[in-house]
Amino acid sequence: MKMGRTAAIVLALFVLASALPLAVQAVPTLQASSDPRIPPLYTLRDKQVTLSGSGYSTNQVYYVWVRSPMENTTQHAEVFFTPLASGQIPPGMGLPISTNATLGTYLVSISTSSAVDNSQVKAHFGLWGTLKPLYQRTESVAIMGGGLFPGVSSKLSIRNPSGEYVKTASIASGVKGDFNYTWRIPEDALTEAYKVIVDGTGTFDDSQQDYVSESKFSVTQAALIVKVVQQPSPSYQRTEKAKIALTLSYPDGSPVVKSGQDARPLLLRQNQSAVASSSMSLTDSANGVWAGEIKIPVNATTSSRYRFALLAMSFDDGFGNKGGAADTFSDYFQVRNASMVITSEVNGTQIQVPFGQVSIISRVAYPDGTSLMNGTVSVFVSTGSSIFEIKLVYDAGINAWRGAYASGLGDLWRVGTWKLRVDVVDPYGNSGTAVYEVAAQPYLFLVIIAAIIAVALFGRWTISRYGRKVYFRIRKLIQKLRALSTERIRP
Repeated sequence: MKMGRTAAIVLALFVLASALPLAVQAVPTLQASSDPRIPPLYTLRDKQVTLSGSGYSTNQVYYVWVRSPMENTTQHAEVFFTPLASGQIPPGMGLPISTNATLGTYLVSISTSSAVDNSQVKAHFGLWGTLKPLYQRTESVAIMGGGLFPGVSSKLSIRNPSGEYVKTASIASGVKGDFNYTWRIPEDALTEAYKVIVDGTGTFDDSQQDYVSESKFSVTQAALIVKVVQQPSPSYQRTEKAKIALTLSYPDGSPVVKSGQDARPLLLRQNQSAVASSSMSLTDSANGVWAGEIKIPVNATTSSRYRFALLAMSFDDGFGNKGGAADTFSDYFQVRNASMVITSEVNGTQIQVPFGQVSIISRVAYPDGTSLMNGTVSVFVSTGSSIFEIKLVYDAGINAWRGAYASGLGDLWRVGTWKLRVDVVDPYGNSGTAVYEVAAQPYLFLVIIAAIIAVALFGRWTISRYGRKVYFRIRKLIQKLRALSTERIRP
């Protein structure tokens, strides 16, 4: 009897001892956050993904395995832990977040082996944010990530540095809990730090969990992109306008259609020295083509080392966006002396010698149409046997140079075609030449000589034939006139 009672007690104690471990051992839990109430959503600004959970064997080492959005299987994360005496994951245990980590939904698996993932428990977390931390104006901010419950709709908000909401949109998560959204930064947007806020209900492991998560990115002024689309001509005369065309675009390729007021960013350089500057005008708004032109000074040094320059950050679109990122240069071109444009008026195509006059009025201008008012304008008259010069004088009343030459008896030896070469030179070496012709003929002089000879011959003939009769008649007439005069004088 006693032995039977003892056996029954021993059996009962054995059964009780066998049942105790089963009662103590619990199923492990895992959350990819420090608290089940905190949604497992992280950004690249966070340093690590915190792991928490309970129910782990205190005499077991556990290994953390991770599957990223780009992988199909889990990989050993080189992270392990030994649970606390309470069976919980030690505080502060987590996975480091690298700055170049892939955005999306991650799987965390806890294994008792470092060689094979035997997955004692699993959990998911999301890593989200912008593809890069810093954007220029006009660039598109790519916002993406994961960790949401598949198929849910969330609210995405963007706030500028002044706290104003500049964009609010609804986003839907995909089958992997991932989402993405793109926002183009306006060219006049505020700079500094922006906030992106995602809020809704439903994380990947808990469809009822509410979440609000915040990420940030920064905005700077845009660096405008400059390209030369039309090079200047290979050569220009002084006073001509050298021309160039450039395209100006924002980082996203959209055209720049505005510029800061009173800006003169375009430079004309001779070697390394700036000769002149100019503004630029928009000629093609669809493609952002800006044209610039600079009048070459009348006294510019003649050289083949001229070119346009748009220095780095010298063009401003009026919003503080500047370009280009580096100095932009055109091809080199040559500057040569100006060839003066001469238009002359000569008083006819013939001149009588002697006693005739040739007069000339010359209008002299630079290639840009500006009249020459200070210089030397001479007319060299070339005949068959000699050359002589006529100095022209500037007449402000008619805005022209004028001069004349009166022929004399000495020009009888210059009968024929006279070539009038107008030579112009200004104080800077710019010059020009024009040639005209007039016919110098003695026709009028010959007619006069012939008339004199004819009169002389006629007089001689008349005297020889009628001379005595005429003589006596004239004598009698003179005597009568004297007598008549004497009678009138007597009292």
